[in-house]
Amino acid sequence: MCAAPALAAAPLYKMTLLASGTSDTRYLINTRINNDGLVAGAQFDPVSNAVRSYLWKDGVYTMLDTPINHVSAISANGRIAGEVIDYSSESYYAQPAVYANGSTTAVPPPILPAEQQNYLSGINSAGKVAGTQYVNNEGYAYTSVNGVTTLLGALGGVHSYVGGMNEAGVVVGAAETASGDWHMFRHDGGGMVDLGALSDGRYIAARDINDDGVVVGGDLAGPDSNGYSRALIYQDGELLPLGTFAPGENSFAVGINNLGQVIGNGSYSFLVSDGVTYKLSDLLTANNGFRIDAVHDINDSGQITGTACAVGAGCFGMLLSPVPEPGTALMLLAGLGLLFRLRRPAQDV
Repeated sequence: MCAAPALAAAPLYKMTLLASGTSDTRYLINTRINNDGLVAGAQFDPVSNAVRSYLWKDGVYTMLDTPINHVSAISANGRIAGEVIDYSSESYYAQPAVYANGSTTAVPPPILPAEQQNYLSGINSAGKVAGTQYVNNEGYAYTSVNGVTTLLGALGGVHSYVGGMNEAGVVVGAAETASGDWHMFRHDGGGMVDLGALSDGRYIAARDINDDGVVVGGDLAGPDSNGYSRALIYQDGELLPLGTFAPGENSFAVGINNLGQVIGNGSYSFLVSDGVTYKLSDLLTANNGFRIDAVHDINDSGQITGTACAVGAGCFGMLLSPVPEPGTALMLLAGLGLLFRLRRPAQDV
């Protein structure tokens, strides 16, 4: 008789703090990672007394020689999209720029004057960026390639916002309809496509898209309109709630990798993997007194970036790295033992 298949063990994660702490999380809003494990972020640098961008990989931490002081995205080949923000001004004017191959290039704004709030949300290996320019607190989604910036329009309304972009340059976000509601959109260069809305949702926003075209985001004004209401996923032409949450728990998906693993924030930071919803804080091997403040990005190795905070220590960029399941570790040890036995010389009897 065959034994019943064992249930998959919950994944485990090791937390690594990426940079020196700061009590001001506005400098740590976005910490991004690509499939090479290269992390990009920004933090306050006490040496220069300024907010600066950094790269981190395999324990090596490097400050970048760029005026970009807010990181929004990193491409597969290490291009960084971000903003130059005047933190000393009440206006916090944000000017978009790209850092690649040791140089920084400004992204031309779609609407003049340029002194506006202007944030990028995606970049691919070809250097295409997608972002949102804010005029009188209203958003206008755009893309920019080789210095040519193009407004993406809306879904019958006027305003729109970019949430993310994949390696193929397909952009997703939220756009205003003629009725004043907001729907998820997808834009592949041929025009804006309405991804629909749930029957009781009035503000549906997409936040990320993977290379298979699966889109994640959330409903920000559904039946539980206090903060985030529920995470959503658009797949195979259908928009559906994502994950399993208790009544009254808020959720909003912010990232998806090419394996279909989804991360998000709300009542707590979460992971949805193989159809199971996990509270990320329950998956940590240790936290050393730090709590997960928010998650931002996930790569195809399952590595997750975000922010972690602790009372008295401040907030840090963080990396959550999957650790082997106990069964996997035991199999590795068993394999090493077998290899050792095979390599031992025969003993005289």
